Amino acid sequence: MVDAESINERLGRLEHWLELLEEVRSGGEIAYLADERLQAATERWLQLAEQACIDLGAHLVTEVSAPPPSDYAGIFTALAEAGYLDPNLAQRLVEVARQRNLLVHAYFDIDDRKVFESLHHLDDLRAFAVAVQRLLDADQEGNRA
Repeated sequence: MVDAESINERLGRLEHWLELLEEVRSGGEIAYLADERLQAATERWLQLAEQACIDLGAHLVTEVSAPPPSDYAGIFTALAEAGYLDPNLAQRLVEVARQRNLLVHAYFDIDDRKVFESLHHLDDLRAFAVAVQRLLDADQEGNRA
């Protein structure tokens, strides 16, 4: 059974971080590149949003008995192969997992322009949240029956 409370908490936090990231994106690249503090905050919010998706995906992989992935990127591939996630979205989320790793481990090499560019892909994180919510709803519906 899916831990609905944990999933809902992560989905709520994910939405909050996505709202913050949307504000950064709407401010424009020039403003972003001119503000080192905004860059640092954005990197952190992006890392947290990406990690939330990874955590949600890992939880679902376990719940749906998908093949265990060997790394974070494999979480999304496993969900797609098990039929729970659109393969095209899964492939874009593989890139999200890779970016998360760069933000966490290769922080000396972060390209600020690429970070800002990645804000144009926030809809992929939202699409994943919708897929998670759909699975949660289906699980809860199945438990009521």
